[in-house]
Amino acid sequence: MISFQEFPPKLPLHILQIIFFTLLSTFVAFSLEPPKSLFRYFILINIIVCLLTLPIIYRGKYEEYEIVPLTLLAFGWSFKMMIWLKKCLYAEKEKQIGPFYLTMFYWRKSPEKTNKSREISIKDINIYIIKRIIILLFKWILFEILYRWITNNIPEIPEGIYPVRIFNWITKGIPALTPFLLFYYAVTTFFVTIMLSLGYDLFLIINGKFLRFLITLKDEKSIFFFEKQHMKHIKEWCISMMYDTNHMFRYPYLSTSPRDLWSFRWQLFLNESFKELAYLPARNLFINRSKNFRDAIGVLAAFTMSAILHEYLIFVLFNKFSFDNFFFFTSHGIILVIWESIFGSIKENEESSSKRILGWSIMMMIILFTLPGFVEPFVRHPRWVASSVFSSYTRDPSLNFNFSKFFKL
Repeated sequence: MISFQEFPPKLPLHILQIIFFTLLSTFVAFSLEPPKSLFRYFILINIIVCLLTLPIIYRGKYEEYEIVPLTLLAFGWSFKMMIWLKKCLYAEKEKQIGPFYLTMFYWRKSPEKTNKSREISIKDINIYIIKRIIILLFKWILFEILYRWITNNIPEIPEGIYPVRIFNWITKGIPALTPFLLFYYAVTTFFVTIMLSLGYDLFLIINGKFLRFLITLKDEKSIFFFEKQHMKHIKEWCISMMYDTNHMFRYPYLSTSPRDLWSFRWQLFLNESFKELAYLPARNLFINRSKNFRDAIGVLAAFTMSAILHEYLIFVLFNKFSFDNFFFFTSHGIILVIWESIFGSIKENEESSSKRILGWSIMMMIILFTLPGFVEPFVRHPRWVASSVFSSYTRDPSLNFNFSKFFKL
C-alpha cells in the first residue's frame, strides 16, 4: 500500500528497481553512438543525475540490505557513464569511441600479459568455477563467524566524531581510543574485506558461467545488439578477468606504502574512475607547474572524490553525514603525498626486505591510527549493512561492551 502522506511515497522495491534499470536502459539507448548535439549531452547528463539522486530521494525508506546494492550500482554505472561522456567530448574522431554498452564490460584494465591467444576449454572453465565456489564457501563460513563475534562484542564508542576526539586528545589529554577499540576496528575492517570479496567471487563465478555460454556459441553468432566483433571482445575480456586480473583485494594488510595499499591492494574496482574523473582533471589544471606538484594535486583530488563517495553512501544508508569517512580518506591522501615527497614512489620489486618490513610497520601504525574514521559511522548505526544467513541483528545499546570497566582512562 503506497502512502502519499510523505513525498516521495515509498514504492515497492521492485518498482524502484524497475525505475533504476529503465534509466540505465535509456542511457544505453541514447549512447549507441557518441552524442553529436548539446541536446543529446543534456539528456545523458540528466540521466546520470537521476541515477545518483534516486538513492538519496528514497533514503531511509528501505532496509539497508535492500538499498545498498542499488546505491552501489548507481554510482558505479554513473562513473562509467561520465568517463564515456568525457572520452566522447575529447575524442579527435568519433570512430574512436564505441557505444557505451561495450564499456559496461570493462571495469578494470587488462594486464599486459593476457590469455587472449590461449584456448580456454569448457573443462578449464568448470575447474575454475569449482575452485571459486570452494573459496567462496570458505569465505562465507569466515564471514558468518566474524559477523557473530562483531555483533556480540560491540564496544561503547566515545561521543563525537573521530577528528574532534583526536583534537581533544592533543589539547586536553582525553583519550580518543582504547586498545580494545583498535582491535575491534581491525577485525571489523577484515570483515569488510571478506564481505566485499564474497561479492567479487560471486561475480567471477557468474563471469565464468557467461564465458562458458559464449564458448558454446558459433563464431558468427550475435546476441541482441552485440555484433560478432563485440562478442569476441567480451569473450577476451571474460578470459582476462578470470585468468589474468588480480583480485579486488590483494592482502591489504601486507601493504608497505600508501600507494601499495590504495593502488595495488585495496578495492581496485574504482581505480579507473578516480583516475579519469578526479586525478587527471585536477592534475591538468596545473599543467604549467612541476610534475611533483601536479601529481600531489591529482592524488588529493582522487582521495577527496573517494571521501565524497563514501559520505554519499553513508548519507543514503543512515540519512546523515558522518565526516569521519571524509577525514579518513582525505588524511590518507595527504599521507600518500607526504610519504612520496620523503621516500619517493618505489616499486615493490625495487625495495629491499628491510625497507619492506619498515614500510609495513609504519603503514600498520598509520592504518590503526586512522581506522576509526572508516569504521565508526557503520558501527554507530543501530542496524548493520551486512546481514547474516543464520541471524538478524538489531543493535541494543544496553548490550554494548563497556570498555571503561576493563581499561581505566
